[in-house]
Amino acid sequence: MTAPRARVIAIHPDDSPETRVAEPPPSWLDLARAAGHEARRVDVFAPDIVEQVRGCDAFMWRHLHIPSHRAVARRLLPVLELQLGLCVFPDQRTCWHYDDKIAQAYLFPAAGIPAPRTWTFWEAATARAFLAGATYPLVMKLSGGAGSANVQLLRTPAEAAARVDLLFGSGVRSLGGESLRSPAALERRVRAVAAVARHGRMPDPGRWWELHKNYVLLQEFLPDNAFDTRITVIGARAFGFRRFNRTGDFRASGSGKIDYDQAGVAEDMVRLAFRTARALGMQSCAIDGLRRGGEAVVGEVSYTFVSRAVRDCPGHWELQGDPLTGALTWRAGHVWPEEAQMADFLARLEGRPAGAAPAPAPVAARP
Repeated sequence: MTAPRARVIAIHPDDSPETRVAEPPPSWLDLARAAGHEARRVDVFAPDIVEQVRGCDAFMWRHLHIPSHRAVARRLLPVLELQLGLCVFPDQRTCWHYDDKIAQAYLFPAAGIPAPRTWTFWEAATARAFLAGATYPLVMKLSGGAGSANVQLLRTPAEAAARVDLLFGSGVRSLGGESLRSPAALERRVRAVAAVARHGRMPDPGRWWELHKNYVLLQEFLPDNAFDTRITVIGARAFGFRRFNRTGDFRASGSGKIDYDQAGVAEDMVRLAFRTARALGMQSCAIDGLRRGGEAVVGEVSYTFVSRAVRDCPGHWELQGDPLTGALTWRAGHVWPEEAQMADFLARLEGRPAGAAPAPAPVAARP
């Protein structure tokens, strides 16, 4: 049997805050080389990035939700995948809607994914008319933000009207309340310290905070959710844990109150995550699972996440077959998500079935 030929994989190194700790996640560069492939270090911010990847078979970059990354990713990645024909992680089906809650508000109903009722307004008059007859409280979100940043509870019509006036006026950079442990907050602190060391002054905050204006995104408030269920799907593997809300708050993301007891992770949440990943064709998918009464719904979805939180799961489920009816098998043991992502990516690149990753296929909406 002929061994798969070595491939050339262009990789922009992960420069997230997670790589600056005592035990960082394994790097894709090292994993690709260990598998016998040539890993070429490239720089997506360099003006010659297209020339850097010429002759490569594939490209990988873990871009974050900060504006400086998003500005490059949304322009560069489609060119590498759709024009140059490279095998890319994350590909467009995986990441085009990343950290874009407005895009996901349109995407979830189109894909038959159960989610909280969501309303997007592009005109101030329409938003004000809706708020006049709305049921409170309502959740307001900005289109981007992680760790519960840019998510706020509106309790009264007056409070909602003030926010609408601001968003259709001067705009805002944040709704406040971001966790100091969130990836974006950590990233800003690291870069701020480095900038002060280099230049003797703080950097322009606009590099990390976008100005949001001329839209309003509202979502129904789902009471009686003391936690959300975070399920990360990579191929046919699902890693899960619960995140409990901050004290006196309705938000769980970024709280740091993580419960890894698998007995608390409901099976319908695991199946919902598989269903979401399959319906959207995502190589890597993390959902924030909530409940609307007894129904499991997806609050948000992301292709990337805090690696160590997934690594600390005591095991994972493997799916055989359909997300709603297929067998779920528990596999004990810790796994770095980077290892699972690389294994599936190399399988796709080499044209062989991924170890446990079924091909993306549409999944019908639940009756």
